[in-house]
Amino acid sequence: MYKLTELNQLFVVEHGNKLDLNKMRKVPPSGNAIAFVGRSAERNGLAAYVHQLDDLEPSEAGLITVALGGSALSSFVQTRPFYTAQNVDVLKPRTDMSLDIKLYYCLCIEANRFRYSTFGREANRTLKNLLVPTLDSLPSWVNGATKRAVSELRQDLSLLI
Repeated sequence: MYKLTELNQLFVVEHGNKLDLNKMRKVPPSGNAIAFVGRSAERNGLAAYVHQLDDLEPSEAGLITVALGGSALSSFVQTRPFYTAQNVDVLKPRTDMSLDIKLYYCLCIEANRFRYSTFGREANRTLKNLLVPTLDSLPSWVNGATKRAVSELRQDLSLLI
C-alpha cells in the first residue's frame, strides 16, 4: 500500500522564469544553446533553443518542469540547462533522486491531469499540495527501469537488423 505525501515535501516547487519566447533570440541546438520549455506535452516541453540571457542564469539540468496550463501537468525531467515560459513550475528534489525516481514522479504528477482543464482550473495554486507516493512507498520496479528499458530496446532492435 502506498503512503502519500504532498509534492512539496519531496520537491522545492518554484515558479519558472515566466519568459516570452517571442522576446527571446532563438538559436540552433548547439552546445551553448539554452532549452526553452513551454506548456506542451510533446518533445519534453521543449519549444525552442535560445541564447543565454546576460542577467538570468538558466535552471540546471536534471530538474523537473510541470506545465500549469496548456497541457496541464505535463511533466518532464530536463536534460540540459533551461528557461521556462509562463505557467511552468520547476521542481527541485529535496534529496538526491535517480533519473528513474524523477521519471516516476513525473508519471505520478501527470496521473492527476484529470483534475485540471485548459479553460478552467489550473494547477498554479495547488501543485505543491498534490498527493504523491512517499519515497519509501515507491514500487520496486522503479529503480533500474530506464536501464531495463534500454536493454530491452537494444535487444529488440538487434533482432530487426
